[in-house]
Amino acid sequence: MHSKVLDRLLFKEDPVEKLQKETGKNVNDVHIDFNSGQTPQIPSQRYFQNSNIFINKHHRYSYMPAHTHDFIELNYMYSGHCRQYINDEPVALHAGNVILMDKDIVQKIDYVGESDILINILIKDDSILANVLNTLAQSTSLVTQFLVNASKVHAIHNNYILFDAQKNEVAQHLIDSLIIRGLGNDGSNAREVNLLLSLLLNELSHSIEAETHNFESGTDDLLQILQYIDQHFQTVSLAGIGRHFGYNSNYIGNKIKAETGFSFQSLVNRKRVSLAKQLLAETDYPIARIASEVGFSNASSLSKLFSKQIGYTPGVFRQRRHVLDVPRISRTLES
Repeated sequence: MHSKVLDRLLFKEDPVEKLQKETGKNVNDVHIDFNSGQTPQIPSQRYFQNSNIFINKHHRYSYMPAHTHDFIELNYMYSGHCRQYINDEPVALHAGNVILMDKDIVQKIDYVGESDILINILIKDDSILANVLNTLAQSTSLVTQFLVNASKVHAIHNNYILFDAQKNEVAQHLIDSLIIRGLGNDGSNAREVNLLLSLLLNELSHSIEAETHNFESGTDDLLQILQYIDQHFQTVSLAGIGRHFGYNSNYIGNKIKAETGFSFQSLVNRKRVSLAKQLLAETDYPIARIASEVGFSNASSLSKLFSKQIGYTPGVFRQRRHVLDVPRISRTLES
């Protein structure tokens, strides 16, 4: 059961919907050429200026012509129904259905009417691995393997998974919370949106209705390597991973770079900074202790990396979070 507040928000007609309702024509608000004879790609830069996750409502009273994109897309049927075509295969979505689509899929959406509320959740390419490393790495579910495959530079990217979350109250609550936190996309709730999405993807793994994929489940070393990095990121090294998996360290490093587009050290640093941000926001730990918690020998090393990735120091980050009145948990420091 959705909240009345969310219902009012989503059923309210936006300017594009009003125009499409009045004219009976599709408003090309993405400003791409659908008439060239080739399937156009929607430019990702229009969506990810404030955050690595973009959430909006699909405009009603029209259709969406065939297109592709270079980001992951999650479509949620909040109300009503619609028919989508995924690589020319018809997929019917009913209220409570969620479809997770890989990059490079050819997608089009038939006409949606007044009661048909479809939510688009777009996930930027470089945040896919962050979701896997931060929350999903302990899972071997099809969803995790889907995301690992989606993160690969050289892979087939025309996969999708259909979920039926209609009877999954936890998933329904997470999706509603995700919409409330993320709709508008000003970036102020970026961390909460990322966390909610990770929890949602994990929960949806219990509600798979149908899927099509072009990767072998459970046979890829990359997922195991990512899990190992997640578990040992404070002290992990290429040599250590090589010994654990029985490979030369150069081979492991080249494999990570070739398949993900990120170097081994970049993945480790992203994990460390992500945890540092969480500890800065949620605890009163001194920065020196946070540096130690995430694998640095001193605070200056963390500050240098943090400034490079985030744009300012850990101290400034904590002050900004405090100004935004984000609650922090005071914890007794261990002696």
